[in-house]
Amino acid sequence: MKKTRRTSRVGEMIRNALVEVLRHDVKDISLGLTSITEVEVSPDLHLARVFLSSLTEEEAKATVKALQNARGRIRHALGQRIHLRFTPDLEFKYDDTPIRAGRIEDLLQKVMPKAEPEPKGGGESDESDEE
Repeated sequence: MKKTRRTSRVGEMIRNALVEVLRHDVKDISLGLTSITEVEVSPDLHLARVFLSSLTEEEAKATVKALQNARGRIRHALGQRIHLRFTPDLEFKYDDTPIRAGRIEDLLQKVMPKAEPEPKGGGESDESDEE
């Protein structure tokens, strides 16, 4: 989806409202340690993709599935918290960015040579005083 200043602002507003909805209004879904990483909104503001991440991939995928099943109730509660002409349809997606970033970090640690720690000299310099 194309990102503009308007869609970014609306996405952030929806993200904040969704956090409150999930914290207070939706108590029958076990969210565990799931967090909303980003909300992308379509240019016409009729669709919002909500990206979720968690500590484990299985937990996040189970949460996404449960939220997809309850998205009508969540959308209704969201509509009461935000003030838009049209409450966007919600599409929940698993965000694997943190896991991919961890894998890349591990690969870089294996490939890159370990840097030798710099000596912690007490103000000594390599320059000599030749006068």
